[in-house]
Amino acid sequence: MSKIALSPNASGSGTVTITAPNTNTNRTIALPDVAGNVVTTGDTGTVTTGMISDNLNTPCFQATFSSPLNNNSNNVAIKVRFNATTFNQGGGTYDTSNYRFTPGVAGIYQFGASVNMKDAGDNSDYQQHNVSIRKNGTDVFFNRIQFSSAVFQSSAYNLPLTCLGLVQMDADDYVECWASIYGGDFDLRPEGSRFYGFRLGGTT
Repeated sequence: MSKIALSPNASGSGTVTITAPNTNTNRTIALPDVAGNVVTTGDTGTVTTGMISDNLNTPCFQATFSSPLNNNSNNVAIKVRFNATTFNQGGGTYDTSNYRFTPGVAGIYQFGASVNMKDAGDNSDYQQHNVSIRKNGTDVFFNRIQFSSAVFQSSAYNLPLTCLGLVQMDADDYVECWASIYGGDFDLRPEGSRFYGFRLGGTT
């Protein structure tokens, strides 16, 4: 049978009182099978910012770009120039010069990107959109829209293509967004384009 032992502090002179609430119902308080301190609402030393931050969805970021990136070669993937951050919080680093995010904290992350693409000369319909997220230079997930013929309208801004997924990251890994079109040279447009991610709280 397990026991509960009370250990008085010989250096103290005060009395610790445990009081019962005004209740007519039997209650059971179960202690966890781990060593540690019981936290109270007045405790300032037991709960640390590290304990709290481990369960927040940070680091997190979102990046965009404002100027089109024009005349990219047909069927050649390029890194999308997300060169401005909307926010970047929690210890990760988004580099606006090489358009990549390094988390600084290991964990499982959700990353996503939406990229708006169109024909470069507004004169040739095209067949395929591709967007991918690369970890350390290798695709970890991608999305593609493909038709049997060139049906994307050359002169229209089509809906941004989005890809989204979960990735296990070490602190020094990095992710980037890449995109391409098949069927003609293409432009990357800022309208609706964004790159974002966050760590799932409590993961390592």
